[in-house]
Amino acid sequence: MFGVLRVRDYRLVVSGQLLSSLGDWLLLVAAPFFVLRLTGSTLATGLSLAAGTVPALLLGPVAGVFADRWDRRRTMLATDLLRAATVALMLLVHHPGQVWLIYIALIGEASFSQFFAPARKALIPALVGRGPQLGEANSLAALVSGTVQLVGGPLGGALYVLVGFAPVVAVDAGSYLASAALTVVISHRPATKAPQRLDGTALQRFAGELRAGAAHIRSTPGLPILFMVAAVFFLGNAALTALLVPYVGTVLHAAPGMLGWLFAALGIGYLAGAPLSRSVTARFTPRTITIGSLAALGAVFAATFNTHHAAWDFVLFTLIGPPAVCFLVTVDTFIARHTPDHLLGRVSSAYGMAQAAATLIGMLTGAVLGQQIGIGATVNLAALAVAASAATALLIPRHSPAGRITADGPSVSVGS
Repeated sequence: MFGVLRVRDYRLVVSGQLLSSLGDWLLLVAAPFFVLRLTGSTLATGLSLAAGTVPALLLGPVAGVFADRWDRRRTMLATDLLRAATVALMLLVHHPGQVWLIYIALIGEASFSQFFAPARKALIPALVGRGPQLGEANSLAALVSGTVQLVGGPLGGALYVLVGFAPVVAVDAGSYLASAALTVVISHRPATKAPQRLDGTALQRFAGELRAGAAHIRSTPGLPILFMVAAVFFLGNAALTALLVPYVGTVLHAAPGMLGWLFAALGIGYLAGAPLSRSVTARFTPRTITIGSLAALGAVFAATFNTHHAAWDFVLFTLIGPPAVCFLVTVDTFIARHTPDHLLGRVSSAYGMAQAAATLIGMLTGAVLGQQIGIGATVNLAALAVAASAATALLIPRHSPAGRITADGPSVSVGS
């Protein structure tokens, strides 16, 4: 898995991902606590958590089009600088009447991230190719995410207690500047293409580019079903997430610190899942991995939320990570291998928007059902939804006649 680090430009990209993601997690913990201390309002605190979810739904399609139009490296550089400036707005907040600035900063940060994420995902195949190193790169990205999740939350809380909110904001802004500095020295440059003659108004051209991305998703064997499978999984997963705090408090009767331990266990599982995903993606087809990993997740979720014992839940939370990483890496790799370079930003953004929509619906549904029918019944329904996503994956065709995609079009045929 670490062999892909021999590619210099990829080392720069994944190092930037590590730094900026760590800064994000520090702020993810510190910002709600700061809002709660200033306002004493749980509603205001909840809004600070929800502020970052809206841009994914509103800007996903727009960001995907521009990620394909613009130079990916320059897009990443510009958005890193803009995110650093936006986050720095929080340094101006000193009393409750200025809390709106935190909301603006969080929404702005998430909005610029909608342009950064598809540009980064579309750049990686250009750096490592669409062969075995692409799976290695995605597995390593999952390892980075697991590491950040394991240490970022506790570190953010500790820094907030020790040094206060402003230094945490400064660290987050600095992480974006460091990521921008690494992006500057990426040596890859896209091949120069002849300018295209485009007809119609700007809005018509934009709509045409959106339709081209949607047409690719519809026409690629296995891709529409994979999007559907992912949406069902994220819906069930989000419903479980929405009930995690009530589950810890009212079912386990545990202190709030238990939630931190469970997140740490989840991070350990993600770390273990990264090398496992590298191994399974090299040996099995995406269809087999998707069915197996989601079936395993459904079983682990059902066991976890029906055990009602804190120590066993810690152990079971570590078992969530490996199949989850295998599934997520498989989807990212499948999309990259079956999408030409000039459409990859749009397809990645469409996947991100589907994930955000399913997550929002799942969290709202989980919260409502948890209140109406109880936590136990709702978590079991959510586990069934994850199992249903595994059953839906049976519809993925066993073989893809379209084959693998290179930067410009199809090449050798691969199993789907």
